[in-house]
Amino acid sequence: MDASYYVGIAGLIVGILGIAYAAYENRTRKKLSNYIRAQNWHLYSKANNANGSVQLALNKYKEIPPDHMNLEVLEWLSKADAFGQDVFKDVIRQIQVSEPVFNSKTIKRWVAEGRIAEKHALLFEMLTPANQSLERDVLKGHN
Repeated sequence: MDASYYVGIAGLIVGILGIAYAAYENRTRKKLSNYIRAQNWHLYSKANNANGSVQLALNKYKEIPPDHMNLEVLEWLSKADAFGQDVFKDVIRQIQVSEPVFNSKTIKRWVAEGRIAEKHALLFEMLTPANQSLERDVLKGHN
């Protein structure tokens, strides 16, 4: 047996090990991808709850007679609302990046399934490829 035989065997072994490692890495990547997707949806739910609570507190505070209001409290509630909106939009962007299919049809399905609120669908829609140019206007301050 000459050297080319041993090189061929070594190449075969390296090839088989490479395929096994690629399969392992693919499975690991898929697990990580599924975990990230689940985490993004969990964060969406938490951000939605937190932001809704801040908005409710802000609206309740605005019902107080003006002479009993503390303007600093009003300012901080307004800032908390703005920060919450920003986090909420970032979570939606994370969902867009992590979902295998992110288009209008998918968003409509999520609304129908109750996965997202209908009032949030516009924020999701702004991130679909067809609406990328609209994204700047909506995500910079309009709900």
